[in-house]
Amino acid sequence: MKQIIVLLLFFWFLGCNSQKTIELGYQNDDLLEELGIGLIQVINSNEEINFYRDENFMDMEKITNPIPLLNKADYGILFFVCTEKISGGYKIMTSKKKYSYIKDSNNFEFYNWKGFLKNQVISFESKDITQNPPRDSINGNIIDITVWQDDDEVEVIQIKENWVQIKNNTRGIVYWLKWKNKNQLLVYLNLLI
Repeated sequence: MKQIIVLLLFFWFLGCNSQKTIELGYQNDDLLEELGIGLIQVINSNEEINFYRDENFMDMEKITNPIPLLNKADYGILFFVCTEKISGGYKIMTSKKKYSYIKDSNNFEFYNWKGFLKNQVISFESKDITQNPPRDSINGNIIDITVWQDDDEVEVIQIKENWVQIKNNTRGIVYWLKWKNKNQLLVYLNLLI
């Protein structure tokens, strides 16, 4: 009897752990392992996405909970990490260590990282201001941001590898911020949609 109870508890525990669902936030880079070559925007998030196992688009697969990098579908924000452009489509990351292929269509728009940062992002916020503060140049002196507001108007001036030069138009200040380190985002990306 004791062994049966132990077995029942074991299977109950195993069942509870396998039912964990991933809670998606607005930015989900912590649930992915690379940044790829850019992003794929899903234009109409209500339209079904067909995922394929192969780059020839022959073997369709059902993915119930793909993980987008940026997710706020009710505002038209749904971006997946693109790791490769292929003939007729894209290879995208759908979760950690999981990739799928999607066919090119009017429902998808590709942005390389430089184009995305310059044309889609309206504000950058360092995830850790003490480790990654705004600077006057790449690896330069730290700039004080105590008077800045979240809704300050900013524009990207240029991107140099892991660094982005930003102009805060509201405050008239130009600064540099390290936006990534290898495959890790160091900033929160806020979009204008």
